[in-house]
Amino acid sequence: MPSSLQSPPLLTPLSREDFQELELFLPTLKVISYTGPGQSGGVSKSLEPVVKRLGTKVHWFAIEGQSLPNQDTPTEGFSFYSPKVPALLAERHKKAANEYLFPLLHGLTDKAKFDPENWKAFRQVNEIVASDSLSVSSQSFPTLCWLHDYQVPLAAPLMSMQAGLIICQFWHVPWPEPEVIINSPIGKELVEALLCNKLIGFHTTEYATNFLNTVKELFPNAQVDVLKMEIRRRRTHTRVVVMPLGLDFSLWQKLARSNKPKAEAMGVKHRLANQVLLGVDRIDFTKGVLEKLEGIERFLEANEIWHRRFHYVQVCHSVKTPGAAPSDYEVLVESKIEAINKRFASNGWQPILAVREYLDQNELAAWYQAADVLLVNSIKDGLNLIAKEYVACRQDEQGSLILSKQTGSSAELSQGALIVDPESPDSIANAISQALSMEVEEKRRRMNSMRRVVGWNQLHDWALGFLRQSIQGRHSAHPGIPLDYTDALK
Repeated sequence: MPSSLQSPPLLTPLSREDFQELELFLPTLKVISYTGPGQSGGVSKSLEPVVKRLGTKVHWFAIEGQSLPNQDTPTEGFSFYSPKVPALLAERHKKAANEYLFPLLHGLTDKAKFDPENWKAFRQVNEIVASDSLSVSSQSFPTLCWLHDYQVPLAAPLMSMQAGLIICQFWHVPWPEPEVIINSPIGKELVEALLCNKLIGFHTTEYATNFLNTVKELFPNAQVDVLKMEIRRRRTHTRVVVMPLGLDFSLWQKLARSNKPKAEAMGVKHRLANQVLLGVDRIDFTKGVLEKLEGIERFLEANEIWHRRFHYVQVCHSVKTPGAAPSDYEVLVESKIEAINKRFASNGWQPILAVREYLDQNELAAWYQAADVLLVNSIKDGLNLIAKEYVACRQDEQGSLILSKQTGSSAELSQGALIVDPESPDSIANAISQALSMEVEEKRRRMNSMRRVVGWNQLHDWALGFLRQSIQGRHSAHPGIPLDYTDALK
């Protein structure tokens, strides 16, 4: 079985007593991320419920976010800080992250544009964030510092110079094959910075193994134990764990049970054709939207019997800033949708509908319930929570999930999803045909399998389990109380 489809070890869910004891004994926590509270998506959307739950123990530092509470994003006890970064520096940092690091880490080296000046700014912004976090006093010794994702990895070296800090990082995007990083002009600097963390978390075994092998190649004198997932180099000891991000399962179940999503879902089913295929994507090249449309086109070519019997609904989350021109990729997607609709339109029926406005969680829950099939076709994706949200909303145990083998979540959901090659129109077309024709009992069996996995590994289990790992040293995911910081501070 390919490594990308190997199931990661599941966490033992934390009991109510575990939560209470961990929250009681957890030291002061400094969370460092690119975006902070009040954002509509991304990593911070998952972090916010965790931060709110831990409340006054948390200082959250982010380059983008809301520093003052409002009706939509109350801070509920935690402290939020937005480091003052000059506008030009912030813009160059964003370019280094989005135009170089992001495609590089997804293995798309042909799209990675390196600019030395942008990288210099990237380094400076990381240092500003690190300095700001160090300037805020802590109420406990030690203090736990939790870095998130690829925009702030260079903060770790500066922070590691201060005594009494336990530094850890969760890496939310893929880690590519070793040669991709080795051949990068910043590869050694990036990996060396990450090795300043006591613990690094990845979504899948594939990403973790790639990282460990990258360290072996870049630093031949380092002691790298791939089986134990440990790295010793000079005076540092870094552990690596595989802990796929969980979902707030109860929240999505509650949304699915509420009257508004049910009413909207019924309206959608009434307005559209017999079956609804759904895609919910940020419109960028990693999400495989163009390739997905090519697969739908291939399905329409080969299955005339399905014409006028289904709609594909593409919910488009734009990556452009308000008022800016659409990206080249967005233009290509729009052109492809128009071409397919023009080619296959019949008696007022068009196969593809595009939803371009922002949808909140209630609206998404309605679409998830209306959709007979969800199609996730990422070319490369760290995890993909959309697939998990769909599963959480299907309390009727109906609906089918078509999932790219290149998503991190395929490692968890492969027993129930229809796994496809995201760059093969035939693979996508065949999966659509299978999903639309699937018997009720097979849908129930597959969905039940996925719901058990998604319900088992929930958001707070993931977050507090990772924090406990950071403190405890190399033990099980949820070892017993009391907490012992001795090993973590070595």
